[in-house]
Amino acid sequence: MKLSLSSSISSRVAAAAFLWVGLSLVASRPASARSPVDEVQRGFELIDDYVVVKDGNEIKARIYSSSETRAILIVPHDIATPSVILWPRTRGVESLKSMKVQTLPGGFVEVKKQAVAASHPPFEVVGTDVLFDVGGTEMRLRPKPHLLGLFDARHMLEESLVYARRADDYTPTPELLEKLGRLSGSVRVRVFFGSWCAACGQMVPRILSVAERLGESNLDFEFYGLPKVGFSEDSQAKAYDIKSVPTGVVFVDDLEVGRIQGNDWRSPESALWDLLDS
Repeated sequence: MKLSLSSSISSRVAAAAFLWVGLSLVASRPASARSPVDEVQRGFELIDDYVVVKDGNEIKARIYSSSETRAILIVPHDIATPSVILWPRTRGVESLKSMKVQTLPGGFVEVKKQAVAASHPPFEVVGTDVLFDVGGTEMRLRPKPHLLGLFDARHMLEESLVYARRADDYTPTPELLEKLGRLSGSVRVRVFFGSWCAACGQMVPRILSVAERLGESNLDFEFYGLPKVGFSEDSQAKAYDIKSVPTGVVFVDDLEVGRIQGNDWRSPESALWDLLDS
């Protein structure tokens, strides 16, 4: 579930923002004089719902949220741009000392005690953006467009940091990878997915992990992103009669031999071997 910031924000933001359960923003509530970052803040996990815009230009940054801390953490790649933490309960904005932001095993981030470098004016919600000022620099969190159309595995990993991290976390069965790598004939797997889909968020990275490890084998993976709105009207969804995501259509020498859907992708190498071996 996502955090609803206020009744004035569009349903797009309510669906895309902050990933917290049961927390609503009270805009009139004054900020506490004592920063929550006086204590260690834990549980920040990488999310992919937003991009960061600085002075009108999108910049590379990692964005984290924490249900434990109830905050958003922004860590720009550019060391000249400070890390920032946003507190939706108070609309607070604080820039942080870089050495106080630590990456932990498993991709989580921890903000240590006495991390605040400076406090800034409260953030605002402008349309679908979260707008805030850091030392005179205008910054925004802007909803990230959904991944639409055709991608190969490499571009999928480049486009989604969350997919890439989860792909790294999944270890396929070596014996099955070896068997798949020895298959003769041309095998093509087209995976229909939605970057807005929670099930795809769990299963697609596993497929990407298998695709990456198989490398230059006879198995060719391609990924087709579908829109959340108008799903059934997409031309490729119609052409392949796609009713749900994730759905993989498997071809051998350009002839469809079967489909793999939903939770059957929990072990992609097993699902593919079962289908192709038969």
